[in-house]
Amino acid sequence: MNAKPVLIAQVTHGHEATRERLIQLLKDPTVERVRFAVAYARWEGLGLLCSSIEALIARGGRIESIYGAGNGVTTPDALYYGILLKNLYPTRTYAGFVEDKFANATFHPKYYEFRSTSEVRIIVGSTNLTGGGLQRNSEASLEVSCLRGSAEEKAFDAYWNTIKKQATAVGINDVLRISKLPGSAAEDRSPARLLKSGKPFLSAGAKPQPRPLFEKILNLPKQSQGKKDGFLSAFSAISAKPKHLYLQILARETGGQQGKPGSAVQLPVATLGAYFGVAQTEERAIRLDFPGEQLVTNITHFSNNTHQVRIQPILSITRPAILHLTRKADNVYDAKFISPAKYETILADRCVHQSRKNARRWGFA
Repeated sequence: MNAKPVLIAQVTHGHEATRERLIQLLKDPTVERVRFAVAYARWEGLGLLCSSIEALIARGGRIESIYGAGNGVTTPDALYYGILLKNLYPTRTYAGFVEDKFANATFHPKYYEFRSTSEVRIIVGSTNLTGGGLQRNSEASLEVSCLRGSAEEKAFDAYWNTIKKQATAVGINDVLRISKLPGSAAEDRSPARLLKSGKPFLSAGAKPQPRPLFEKILNLPKQSQGKKDGFLSAFSAISAKPKHLYLQILARETGGQQGKPGSAVQLPVATLGAYFGVAQTEERAIRLDFPGEQLVTNITHFSNNTHQVRIQPILSITRPAILHLTRKADNVYDAKFISPAKYETILADRCVHQSRKNARRWGFA
């Protein structure tokens, strides 16, 4: 080794030492490649590093990641982020996962490797890629370094190659399958999902918690709306879904008789996955609770990424209009129409996305 190990100590209510050091190394212009092998990963943790990760890749660096999965902690959102990076930077990323094969043995490393032009730095310790690991928990890690070409670097490479042989490259179907396993993890950290009931939540530190992954996708720079729609359509198992959907209802929807406007609304493809959670070729019954009326209907995500849903209440309103859905339970939504007086304002402020020219506008919140 080149230098003495350095302790990275993080205590609850203290500064976020591990997060700060990881970001510092990700921003180091001499770093060429980063490797993470971590037991538990969540978007609440990865989202704190994502801008630095993407900046490293954009300047020509490479990132490889292997996370434990199906363990009740790693979320679909974290696995989807690996797929997102692979699509954005196909030659400069690898995203893998390891599922435990035994009931009493767990994939459990916390390994962070940074290779620069002259040296390799390794951080190992207790820190996972979670909000707790990077912000709230008491954690301890050691940082060591060695020269490129040294025996120590060869040992690090041998370790990485060993665990990579155990890993599987993350795919959409893998995330869907894992998300349906008993005890599947979610980004929701409400007290009902925790074992330490009755105890207060510790707020995050100096940096705010990241926005949900769906907002990250919608705000991607230099990406076409079609590409963003494709991600949102495919990422149907994200656990932090939008609460609100604002959907423009056109003056003449299809399905009408004798030339009259119909009630068959073509849902934007992005809403099928990211909002309703319906994967391609899946079907799901949903309930829309309008004032004084409940509408139960099926949503099918066809292989051509389309679906029409009949919404009979639109036949009795002035159109064009905006339908506002609010998630209140699994597959159950409060539904109301925005008043005509607010149509133009809500259309401009909330319905900010459009799959193509002249298509209906929509937005999440």
